[in-house]
Parts: sequence; C-alpha cells; structure tokens
Amino acid sequence: MSSLSRLLLVLVLCLSCLPVGSAAAQSMQWIDMATVTTCPAHRGETTPPDFSAPGCRTTGLWKVDPQHHSLWLKARIAVPPTLLDQSAPLGLFVSGKFASTAWWNGRRIGGNGIPGIDAAGETPGRMDAVIAIPRTALRPGTNDIVLLVSGHAAMLRLATPMHAMGIGTYADPADPILRAYWPSLVTFGIFLLGVLYFGVGSLRGADRKGSLLLCLVSLFAAGQLLAEASRGLFPYPYSFHDLRLLLIVACSLGFGICLAAHVIRRFRMPRPWRALFAVVLVTATAVALTTAYDLKALFAMLCPVFLCALATAYWWWKQAPGAAVYCIALLLFGALSVVFGGMFLDAVFFFLVAGLLLFLFAQQAAALAREQQSRIALASRARQLEAALDQAQARAQPQAHARTIRIIDTGRIELVSTDKISHCSGAGDYVELHFTDGSARLHGGSLNELEAELPPAFLRVHRSHIVNTALVESLKREPSGVGQLRMSSGASVPVSRRIMPTVRKTIGAASPSLQPMA
Repeated sequence: MSSLSRLLLVLVLCLSCLPVGSAAAQSMQWIDMATVTTCPAHRGETTPPDFSAPGCRTTGLWKVDPQHHSLWLKARIAVPPTLLDQSAPLGLFVSGKFASTAWWNGRRIGGNGIPGIDAAGETPGRMDAVIAIPRTALRPGTNDIVLLVSGHAAMLRLATPMHAMGIGTYADPADPILRAYWPSLVTFGIFLLGVLYFGVGSLRGADRKGSLLLCLVSLFAAGQLLAEASRGLFPYPYSFHDLRLLLIVACSLGFGICLAAHVIRRFRMPRPWRALFAVVLVTATAVALTTAYDLKALFAMLCPVFLCALATAYWWWKQAPGAAVYCIALLLFGALSVVFGGMFLDAVFFFLVAGLLLFLFAQQAAALAREQQSRIALASRARQLEAALDQAQARAQPQAHARTIRIIDTGRIELVSTDKISHCSGAGDYVELHFTDGSARLHGGSLNELEAELPPAFLRVHRSHIVNTALVESLKREPSGVGQLRMSSGASVPVSRRIMPTVRKTIGAASPSLQPMA
C-alpha cells in the first residue's frame, strides 16, 4: 500500500470522529416524546376536545400519524426558568409532515399552514416551522400544548411523519438544521472538484469511461448532500419532503451503482455487465424490502460497497495489484457507516464519502500515470522494433528501394522491376520508360500516376522527366541555370532551373561519388 493510500485511509478514520451537533439543539426544550394524547378530529370542530373522550389514546409522538387524515394532539412540556427569565421572544418549534394550528395553555397562538378534514380544506404547512408564544400565555412549570394536525398532501407514507416539537428562543427553524449540516457542506467542494475534473477527463482524457464513472460518483455525492442539506437551506412545504426523500435515495443508489461499475472496470472483471447486473439486483431488492427511507438510502449505498469489498477481497487473494488497498478502503467506509448509522446522511457520513472519493481520485490518477508510462514504453519499443526490422530488411534485400510495378504496353500488362528503369519521360497520354540496357517502352498512363508508384529512389527533375538517382553518373549545370543529368545508360535528362538545388542535394546524397560536370 502506498503512503498516499495510507494517508487517505487515516483521513477517513479521523474525519469520522468529528463531533456533530448543534448548539441550538442544546438550548431547546423538547416535549416528552412518549406521553402525547391523540383524538380523532371531526368536521366543524374549532376548539380542542376533551382528551378523555372515547377514541382518544396516549402514545408516543413518533407513532402519531396524521397522514391522509386529521387529529388532535395534546402534550405537556416543562418550561425551564432560564427560558422564562430571558427577554428574547419564545417560539413553539414543530417539525413533521403536517399542517397545524396550536393552542398554548388553552390559548390559540397561531399555526403552520391550515389543517383540514380533507385535502380540499387543507393548506400544507412547512416541514419545519416556528409559532410565536406570547409571554402572557406562559406559566412556570408544566405547560399544555394542543395541536390540530392534518397531512392530506403526503405522497409517501412514512413510518414516523411526526419528527419533533419543543420550545426555544424564537428563530428561523432552519437554523439548527443548517448548523448541524454546515460542516458537511465543506465536503461539497471535493464533490464539485471531482465532477469538474473527471467530467473534463470523460470528454478528452485517456480513460474516458473510467473518468465518466468517477464524475457520476462525485455528481451523485454532491446531489445527495444538497438534497439532504436542502431542509436547512430552503423552507419548503411538507408536501415536497417526499420528493426530497426520493431524491436522496436515487442519489445514494446512483452513487453505489457507479462505484460498483468503477471497481468492476478497475479490476477488469470477466463479464462485467453480468456482475453489475447482480449488484443492481441485490441492491434494488434490499431497497425495495426496506420501509424506512433513511435505511433505503443506506442500503442503496452500502450494498454495492460491501459487494465490491467482497470482490476485491477475492482479487486480493488472487494477488491482483491494488486489490488490497481497495478492499481495505471499502471495508473501512462500510464499517464506519454502519457504526455511525444513527448519524447517516449527517456530517460524519459526508466526511466519510469525501474521504472515499479522495482515495478513488488518487487511485485513478495513479492508474492514469501508469498507463501513460506504459504507452510511452510501448511506443519506444515499437520504434526500436521498427528500426531493427528496417535494418534486417536492408541487409536481406540489397535492392531495398526496388519494387515491382505494372506497365501497360499496347493492351498487355507486364511486371517490371524498378531497378531496371533508368529514367521516365512524358509522351502525351503515355510515359516512355527507358531501361538500363538502352531499350525503351511505352506505358499507358500519366507521369503523375507513375511517380506515385515508383520508390523513393526516383526523383522528378523536370515536369516531363523522372530519373533513378541510383543510376546518375554526372550533373552538369548550364549558364542559364538549367542542368543536364547523364545516366549510366548514356542518356541525357534535362533538369529544370527551379528544382536544380534540390536535384543537386538529392543526387549528391544518393551518389556520394558523383562528380559534377564542368
């Protein structure tokens, strides 16, 4: 395991130990969650009923269910002297999927939305709200709270739609939520960096598919964080809470599946699509069988994590490079998520996610660096092999530049070796080929077409002439600037003034013993 990998694993562990909580939560006085009384609400009721009537029962606040119907709720709370003595205004904080109207010690103090007997008569309240409590309504010791609540706008049926109720200094109810989440918002920068960096890599990088998967992992982590923190960022009606929960589960599922796809691709698992389908099937089954949405989100993420940890453990046993560090990182992340399960989707969790993503980023960067080095090494070896083959071919074929071409003469096709051609001259729609033995032959085709077929030893010295540089005996330069080439066959070929310097250079390189004619 590299030193960087060790550092990232330690970072994950250390971040998991950060304290989570809110100062505001410590100053809040919550009601006794286990001793609330509920009674069914009837059409036309405008004042609290007698809670001793038939149909009323004592239960816990978390068991109260106003979803798709309305009811009365009564609770008691002991207001501490510290709150009574302070000059700041006080408020009744309510949190849950319902609209409500509140009475404090028999006095109506306000509401959150408008509860109704049916959906038509209800105006949904906010998921988290505060109702001002007049000082004159407060009394030392135990105070009575009565709420008329309804939740007809609910889309999903939650096991615990009533979240909390208490008294504290009047303030925005989102403040304590945001204070609980603001440390985790620091990790948003890491998620965003991953989206941008690997997003660019997926468009023009070396490993586009691998970069795309890490981009999606980062994107789902960022979406999950924003969805969770949105409760403290935006005061939304309780009817939007179900959409928020679905978004959290979807982001958690996307994170887990993309992470699994990344690990499968990283270790080049056989039949990757079949393996990914198995991960999706197991994860989807676990999510579907779970009722609580926090657990759905937890299983959506941890099922792929533990399945990938199991797979990397197998590859570790097979001594696959890098499998050990992946296995340790995934097991550590999964174990800490289980240990801190009560703070799932809280600050600790997102620091764990950030630590895992930093680990994946480092591993991807190291893999890309190794791949780049491998490509450079392969290219170097390819060049060395090509040079060796060229040398071997040159030794095996003394006429390395010679090749066989087809000439068309009076409807007959003949194969001719180019080393026997001295020079070529354009002759209208034909080309006249001159051979080393002094013979000549017509070829049906243009000089340009023939030039493309000839090997590099042949040079165009004039618009109408091509010569075999290996068969040049001498070069003569005329006073006008043009030149004359004398071939070994005794023929003389004109050289144009424009390309005379190029001819001198090329002929000199091809025939070092060439002597220019005076």
